[in-house]
Amino acid sequence: MVSPHAQEIEYALTLQRIISTVKDDPAQLRLTVYEFARARLKIDTSWADESERKRLLAALETAIQGVEEFSARREQRERVQSNPTAQIGQAAAPVASASTTVTTVRPVNPAPEDILLPERAYLRPGIQSVVEVRTQSLGSMLAGFCAGILLLAVIAGLAYHREQLPGFDERFSQVISPTGAKQVAPQSTAETSSSAPAVDAKIAAASSPGPPPFPLPSDYGIYALSNGALTELNVLPERVPDKRIAMSTPVTQPSRTTVADGRTRFVLFRRDLAENAPDRVEVRVVARVVRALTFDAKGRPSFSPVTDAWNIRNLAYELRVRPIAGNPEMLLVQSEKADFALPAGRYALVVKDRGYDFTVAGNVTDVAQCLERTDAANGEFYSECQKP
Repeated sequence: MVSPHAQEIEYALTLQRIISTVKDDPAQLRLTVYEFARARLKIDTSWADESERKRLLAALETAIQGVEEFSARREQRERVQSNPTAQIGQAAAPVASASTTVTTVRPVNPAPEDILLPERAYLRPGIQSVVEVRTQSLGSMLAGFCAGILLLAVIAGLAYHREQLPGFDERFSQVISPTGAKQVAPQSTAETSSSAPAVDAKIAAASSPGPPPFPLPSDYGIYALSNGALTELNVLPERVPDKRIAMSTPVTQPSRTTVADGRTRFVLFRRDLAENAPDRVEVRVVARVVRALTFDAKGRPSFSPVTDAWNIRNLAYELRVRPIAGNPEMLLVQSEKADFALPAGRYALVVKDRGYDFTVAGNVTDVAQCLERTDAANGEFYSECQKP
């Protein structure tokens, strides 16, 4: 059995080698920052649809390519300045030395279900050999430290570019600009120092996730998101039964919330969902009882209309739950299909066995929304209407 102190020493040496290698190699430092940016972008845009995620990823890859081009020009200029013979005797031609490290940035499209950092084939073998750990125990321990190391690398990378590259922000925007033809005049030392707070503000704004393209609630509750507006849903007094039970006890209160159409999404804002969020949420059909069949003393049937009576059925639509970036207590609930819409009628969004009531406006045409009740001597029985 390995001594705990020996393991601590091995862990410390491994971490120190990783930090020293990244610190002494600006190219490797940039690659580490890029990895963190890709992973952070995937988490922060989980609420967006596929086309929006692809657009944002393409913008990030363009930005990364711009940083690499800017860094390559700076390194070439430094090599020319450090070789006075080339400056005096002849024109300084861009000749790569034997020690020059060429970094290739490749766009990566990770699989939708992959939430971990993808492996990069272009990482240098020296780094890969350091990261590989000989025992499974050491690998599991170091996995917890990776997030901290990446965060330190991001901070160090931003500080490095801001201190070593005066006017980095403006020059970089020229590199990735579609026009790209404008030349930026060099800034004086005074201008550079005065623009430092503005650069810090831009870096802080770029590192923080942007707000989602819909309003967010300020009070805890369950909300329907329709036509860009939030409407809080009321909870039904009856608990939603298990799906093995066809009908719930009767609901006698009418719905108090009506949404314009069935393309409604939902925002869940609850404390208990931050650490125990479901993967999917059901929307159950709440069907209206339109008439009842009764029998008189002689057994003759008769129909009578029924008002203010609904039943929660075991028919349901399943929606996907997604996190909302920057709001750990908020979840977005929507269908996985872009063209999905609930038919007109009454529904209950089920969150932990409680139904949150709403109605989709329109003419009811779905037979699942209409019930007929039979009042017999041995109980009540329900069946779907022949016509809604």
